[in-house]
Amino acid sequence: MFWQAFHVRSHNYKKEIIMGFMALSWTDDMSVGDDLVDRQHREILSLIARMSGCAKKPAAQDEAFPAMTALLACLDEHFAEEERQMLDIRYAGADTHRRDHDAMARTLRTLRASVRTPADLIRATITILPRWVASHQANLDRELCHHAALRLGVMPHFHPARRF
Repeated sequence: MFWQAFHVRSHNYKKEIIMGFMALSWTDDMSVGDDLVDRQHREILSLIARMSGCAKKPAAQDEAFPAMTALLACLDEHFAEEERQMLDIRYAGADTHRRDHDAMARTLRTLRASVRTPADLIRATITILPRWVASHQANLDRELCHHAALRLGVMPHFHPARRF
């Protein structure tokens, strides 16, 4: 499952350590070759950075719950878009991809509902989410976009994966 040890074939992510946890910033190496998906990934990373920013400034911790609400809405929209794409191209890996989406969405919603303090929500989110995003994007999303490009008869245009 996604929270176990990660052996990610990934990109040259720009990483920052916040409170001992990894935060990601967008680099062109992260592109999966689909402009819409890449734009959504940048937004997701921006929202994770917003959560991480709450960790840096104790006065900003009241922003943690609204930031999580915005992040969940963004992920819901992104997951729905990817799942529409999978249906459109009759993607064979759709079930696995969808299960990964469902597991993360469930995890984040459980966190949002059960964690009582902003500091705990921030810590839990930035512990789980950046590594999951890196793994999911570098593997499942990249594979989906590669398949979609081939299905549409175009050459995939993304950077080759590197070790994360």
